[in-house]
This record gives sequence, C-alpha cells and structure tokens, in this order.
Amino acid sequence: MKQRLSLLLLFFIFGSIHRVSAETQPFELKTGDRVIFLGNTLIERAQKFGNWESVFLRSFPQSKLSFRNLGWSADTVWAESRGIFDPPAVGYQRMLMQVKDLKPNVILLGYGGNEAYAGKAGLPAFQKQLEKLIADLKPTGAKIVILSPHRSEYAGHPLPDPKSHNQDLKLYSNLLQETAMRGNHYFVDLFTKLITEPAGKPQLKWTTNGIHLTDAGYQKAAEIIAADLGLQPVILSPDTVQKVKELTFEKNRHYFHNWRPQNITYLLGFRKHEQGQNAKELPQFIPLIEKNETEIHRLILSQ
Repeated sequence: MKQRLSLLLLFFIFGSIHRVSAETQPFELKTGDRVIFLGNTLIERAQKFGNWESVFLRSFPQSKLSFRNLGWSADTVWAESRGIFDPPAVGYQRMLMQVKDLKPNVILLGYGGNEAYAGKAGLPAFQKQLEKLIADLKPTGAKIVILSPHRSEYAGHPLPDPKSHNQDLKLYSNLLQETAMRGNHYFVDLFTKLITEPAGKPQLKWTTNGIHLTDAGYQKAAEIIAADLGLQPVILSPDTVQKVKELTFEKNRHYFHNWRPQNITYLLGFRKHEQGQNAKELPQFIPLIEKNETEIHRLILSQ
C-alpha cells in the first residue's frame, strides 16, 4: 500500500511539473512587432476580412504592429500548394526564406484541415512534418501560435454529413494541442469553440459551404483567439471598425500582389527570361502597404 501511494505521489509530482513546464508566458507584443499568418485556406481567406489583425491591433493599440499573410489555399505542412511548377520541397524552402526575410516576432500557424482527410492513418506523418516545420521556423526567434482547424458545418443534401470527417479533425486538433504543450507554444482551440452545433442539422451559421468561414465566422474566430491568448482588445466605434477593415483589405491586396503576382512564372519563375525585367515593379507595392499601415495605426490610436 505504501509503495502504491509513493508511486501515485511521484506521478502527481512529475505530472504537475510537466503541466507547469508546458505553460506559456502571457502573450505580449511590443512596438514594431510583426505577426505572420502561415497556413492553408483558412489563413489565406483571413486577409479578406481583417478581423484577426484587428484583434491584435486593438489589444496592443500603442504598438504599431504589422501583419503579413502567407496563407496558401489547400496548403499542408509539406507546402504541397507552394511549389507552383516546382516540387513541394522547393516551395517549402521558398516559404521558409520568405518567412525569414519578413523577420517575424509572432507566427500564427494554421494547418491540419487538409491533412485530416488522410484520417487516423495520416497522423504520424503529419506530426513528423509539423515538428519539422516548427523546428525550421525556430531560427526566426518568433513566438509560435498554433491554431486548430475548426469543425465543418452540415450544409445539407446533396453535400455529405461531415460527422465522420469532424472526428478526424478532432484527432488532428488534439495532436496540434499536444504539440503546442510540448513545445511551450500558444494554442488556439477553434475546433471546440467555433462551431458547436450538432452534426446532422443543415444550418450554416459560420461558413458559406460548411468549410469556408464567413465574415461572421472570422469575427467569432477572432474572439476565440483573443480569449485563448488572454488578449483584451479595446472597443472601436463602428465607423472606425469599417475604415480599418477597408484599409486592411487594401493593404493585404497590395501585399498579395507583391509576393504572389498573378504572372509569377513570368516575373520570377521559369519564364522570367520573357518578362523578368518587370519584377522591378514588385517592390513598388511596399510604400502602398506602409501607407495603409500608417493610416490604420492612426485610426486605432484616435479612439
């Protein structure tokens, strides 16, 4: 009996040490910090609405933060969408270089939504590559915020009931949370908190098609980000909110054209021998981006 109690006591002590060591410090941003959004469609579409940027700006209104969205639709931790006409491994290295060049202070990672289609069998490979990605991002010195995928909503017939897929999404969300705990990274739980309606009811509330978030969906996700990171965003007037949203959209559009021009193969890729001389125009977007940022900061501080 005494031996059993001793073992239980040791388990309690070491279990407590593990929990304490996995806790992160309060989330803080300082003047001039840059936040990068990196991930799949969920990340890329966030640039259309600006809700996520707003929640950080309003939580640190004096800090004059900057944001860069490197999301790529349908992407995975292997950068399978980023190769363009190169293999994914080339796109992966290109992505790492882009992140490094941006000198981020915070990287918000949004992966797992696409990888979950591999089901339980795909978990080991996903975990291995996720840990590699985090390790490859470590030299930036940036804080890592790991974002879980959210549940799918049931859009009704003829679309399938997402119940079984949501079970797979849960497995990947749990793995992401465990990875965040082990690495002392921040974690935002969209899976549990964003879409909570029971499966089987065709009621689209936060998405357009069961998967892609609406403006309201991104706003609710922003509130979850704020809660999970312990942020306290100030309230802006409706007029200021709208102006900031419009400027954020314009700023993100300029940045998108800067790093992902529509004719990228002609400017930077294998056909640059035809129009590569026009790549000199890409840096011309930077002053436009900075102008938008200056106005956004002015509006936030005016409240």
